[in-house]
Amino acid sequence: MHWLYLYFPRLQLDQFEVLHPDCSEPVVVLDINQNNVKQRSKVAAQAGIKTGMGLAEATAIHSQIVILDYSEASEAGQIEQLANTLYTIASDIVCYPNQGIAINLTPLALYYQGLDNFFALCRQTLNTQRVHFYFGAGPTIEVARVLAHHKSNALFTEPKDALDALAKCPLHSSQLDKKTIGQLKRAGIKQLGELQALPLQEIGKRFNNEVITYLLALKGVKQPPYSLFHPRKLFSQFMELPYAVDSAMGISRYLAPLVTNNCQYLQKRNLVTDELQITLLQRDHGELYFTINAGTAHHHADDWLLLIDLKLEQLSLSSAVTSLTLTCDKLSEFNPDNLSLLQSNYSKHAENILLGKLLAKFGSQNVNTVSAINDHRPGYSNPQVSADNDNNSQSQQDIQPAWLLPHPQPLTTDTHIVYGPERIKTGWWDNQSMIRDYFIAQTRSGQRLWVFRDEHQQWFVQGYFG
Repeated sequence: MHWLYLYFPRLQLDQFEVLHPDCSEPVVVLDINQNNVKQRSKVAAQAGIKTGMGLAEATAIHSQIVILDYSEASEAGQIEQLANTLYTIASDIVCYPNQGIAINLTPLALYYQGLDNFFALCRQTLNTQRVHFYFGAGPTIEVARVLAHHKSNALFTEPKDALDALAKCPLHSSQLDKKTIGQLKRAGIKQLGELQALPLQEIGKRFNNEVITYLLALKGVKQPPYSLFHPRKLFSQFMELPYAVDSAMGISRYLAPLVTNNCQYLQKRNLVTDELQITLLQRDHGELYFTINAGTAHHHADDWLLLIDLKLEQLSLSSAVTSLTLTCDKLSEFNPDNLSLLQSNYSKHAENILLGKLLAKFGSQNVNTVSAINDHRPGYSNPQVSADNDNNSQSQQDIQPAWLLPHPQPLTTDTHIVYGPERIKTGWWDNQSMIRDYFIAQTRSGQRLWVFRDEHQQWFVQGYFG
């Protein structure tokens, strides 16, 4: 096999810089448990801050640095999102949380008529995600992983070239632990080639079996087990916020990239949704959960962000929010007829978008829609129902005006009949019987009315045509 390994050394920092492009101060990602700097921005590097430094040393160099708490969960979510994106151009993918993705190149060379073609597409795909990465290629995942951590950025096609480059890599580019690396350095061994040249029997006398197992993996003798990545049948992404946010509207900027990722996930799979679930973790009051409903299933990020902003305007936080999760599990197949520009389909889509805005702003319990039932009586055939209970039934095809009066009014205007009669004789089952002859009448000024004559030969106005 032939593998490509993509190494993402600063995912959390990349995400922060996308969300805060105007930040001019040094930014570091600090592992609180180890008390060392894991990631640093370009400005921090220019100030002299290095990875591995402690917090006291870093702040001594620059007192105005921005400190982000390292979050494994947040980076694991970013790795999954990147794997979802790469899955559209490559099938055999292995995820290594929290900073790596391996891709099997063997079937792609033929499919893309050369590895250069595939990697050009891979690079373009990752650039759209605005992440920094290094890469390496080799006959095994472990070889490619070392080369990527060494920042070789070479797409070796021959195993010998990859193994020659591997031999020159320093020990700290490998997956050996720090204690073992220190022991090897004290023995004068600084490169992997020097370590691989030692007999395994001698290595086994001084080091544990994990070192031997790792060397066998590098040689391709014994590959560690791995599981191929398969996208989940739902979208879910977690984000640790760089700062605690105490206003609901302040959360919008952090939800935006998650919504964009969700819509890309849907579009690439020809799916749509009419519901998003958002979970906010409050610092002092636990989780706050709410849903965003749209009037129609779609996958347009701008429309979803507008609905989210309307919902956040009504939201009250009990305490500052430290992290959030966006989940979308109510999926359906996209029907392109829903977005037709012909006849009434497009106006129906616009109507559904408006309904989604009303639901987000006022809640489903405060929004009613007009339903249609099998009843010919005006006032009974189109009852108001809650928006979340609307069955979207088809309206009646009878000739009825858009504007109905709350109660029929006596006809006092001079008119003449242009259409009719249409008799309605019904309602016997609920003691609301009705016998009427309906007409379309027109006044001298051209206004059309919907009028009827009852069983007593009295004339009334029921509604007006637009």
